[in-house]
Amino acid sequence: MVTFAFLAVFFLLGSVIVLIDIILLDQSFMEVLRNMFYFQLIQDRVILYSTCIVGFIWAVVVDIRIRRKKGNHKERLSQKRMK
Repeated sequence: MVTFAFLAVFFLLGSVIVLIDIILLDQSFMEVLRNMFYFQLIQDRVILYSTCIVGFIWAVVVDIRIRRKKGNHKERLSQKRMK
């Protein structure tokens, strides 16, 4: 669920950026997308991609931890019922 939330926020914020650029700069949708992912400096691209990758990995880790915790909770309940 955390991974889905991360992806939803990522795409929604990207959509807002595209809409603002379309309105303010009077550019077409394709021009805005091309400008959004084209950077002059390699540093900007590295910062952007590394932040996205780290955020996605962290979201997956949190999802796995939540799923494991739910699994352990179910095991404890079933063990209590058996006693």
